[in-house]
Amino acid sequence: MSTERLWQIARFIGVILAIFFTGWLIIRLSSFMYPFVFAFLLALFSRPLVDFFQKRLRINRGWGALLSIILMSGLLIGSLVLIIMQLIRGLVFVANQLPAQIQELSLYFQKLYNEKLAPIWNDASEALRSLEPSQQNTVQNSIQSLGSSLASAIGEGSKSVAGMLQTVLATLPSIALILVIVLLAWFFISKDWHRYELRLKKYEMLPWFARAESVVTSLRSALFGYIKAQLTLITITFFIVLIGLLIIGVEHPFAIAFIAAFFDILPYLGTGSVFLPWIAYSIITGDTGLAIGLAILYAIVILQRNIMEPKIVGDNIGIQPITALIALFVGIQVFGVFGLILGPLIAVIIKALHNAQIFHYLWDFIKGSPTPFR
Repeated sequence: MSTERLWQIARFIGVILAIFFTGWLIIRLSSFMYPFVFAFLLALFSRPLVDFFQKRLRINRGWGALLSIILMSGLLIGSLVLIIMQLIRGLVFVANQLPAQIQELSLYFQKLYNEKLAPIWNDASEALRSLEPSQQNTVQNSIQSLGSSLASAIGEGSKSVAGMLQTVLATLPSIALILVIVLLAWFFISKDWHRYELRLKKYEMLPWFARAESVVTSLRSALFGYIKAQLTLITITFFIVLIGLLIIGVEHPFAIAFIAAFFDILPYLGTGSVFLPWIAYSIITGDTGLAIGLAILYAIVILQRNIMEPKIVGDNIGIQPITALIALFVGIQVFGVFGLILGPLIAVIIKALHNAQIFHYLWDFIKGSPTPFR
């Protein structure tokens, strides 16, 4: 094998190792740097507002940054309050209906026991009494073992829930500290944004700067596009559910549609967290018409979500719908629930690197081209 080919293989191995090391380093640093990443993203979103305060209203950039943080935080808190109020409204409606529904369910289960389960239990008791004593003991021991296992499982589940609540309460001080760090970093980054830009301009003449700037611009556009796509999908879900509930004739359709749209944010669960228990309850209580209507509405929501998501996400983050669909599927298979976010994000990163010709220059480096990054 020629010396040139050996160097090409060595450079190829070096590139692969560098990629894996960079990925490992990013993963490791993300556990320490995520508050500052959030702060940077918030500063990126608030930058136009800070520029407006500074240039149009002639406000000092530090005060403009502080004012923008107050306004955006107020908007976020107001949105959360609105969401919580709608959730409370829906819960109050459920609480008002719950006693009658529980009574109806108890009557249903009592009727089910009297008509279905009691005869089966009587037959089982007669069959057990007809067995030999040793066989009766075996059956009774099995039933006791099953009961012990069930009680143990319930106990372990209760301990797990209690442990989870204890963990959440224990992490509240850490969450408060992280929130303070994010707010402070958001302020300092917003305040000194132009200074960072001036420092970066010193590197504009370097051959790699334009490539890096192209990647960052593509990723920033994709980030805004992904958020816009998710808000669009949630809005579509809200109006579909609202119109469907109005047609069915359900009480408080706006509050229920709002709750369904809120749950639509959750991967996998989505609107099924609202519709599936509701459909099951309607079937149990004998309200077949409502159950059919809700099932049709739920099917429409799921269908439009699966059809529209690749198209809307692809259009907003700058990739083809089929590419977005592949990214969503592969992301779910590899990363699970978070793959719905990470899949399209990784596809956008790959596209941004391709547009900046990073892969082209890496290939030139592997081949030994004398003019990389020009």
